[in-house]
Amino acid sequence: MKSGYIAALLLIGLSLCGPVAHAAETSIPLNHALANGDFSRPLTQGWATQAENVIGGHSITATKENGAVVRKELCGKATLVQDVLLKTTELRFSTRARFSCQATKPDYYSTASVLLGFLDGDGKQLSETRIYYAAGTPPWKASNTLHLIAVADTGKWQDYSLDLGQELRSNLKGVDATKVKRLRVSLESFCSGKDAC
Repeated sequence: MKSGYIAALLLIGLSLCGPVAHAAETSIPLNHALANGDFSRPLTQGWATQAENVIGGHSITATKENGAVVRKELCGKATLVQDVLLKTTELRFSTRARFSCQATKPDYYSTASVLLGFLDGDGKQLSETRIYYAAGTPPWKASNTLHLIAVADTGKWQDYSLDLGQELRSNLKGVDATKVKRLRVSLESFCSGKDAC
């Protein structure tokens, strides 16, 4: 067996609210809310799991604190995902997360990410915003359809919030925001390395 590397993501309390009040930090929850976004019910309610296990195991589990842990070891990815139909992109996405990754060789990398995929009415992804922590260097390159937000592994819970409409206007300019009809929220743990997968 090859030397291992691991990626893990720990998340709690996702919400999708709107409309965004630009003058104040208040927003009213609408019917755009994620199903089971607070993870208070079993993860099978509102969420789907996906795993690409090339080598090593994975786990996607709920926590007692109404959170979720997405973990992948060695090579491949594990994802907890949900698509939400949107009537508007003038919404605020918020989450509280703690990220952790490690890679044991210089040419390996692992990532823990919260992904926001902006999709059209047919489910085709138009753009993506990725809030992530990485050990090693992932191959992504920011573009007008991919916004990368690197975060630090502080070992502490951090709050993250994005105004989706502003995100499209400022950071994902390669997308016609009027074509965005769905949001795909994914919690992903990914591992890769040269000659390992």
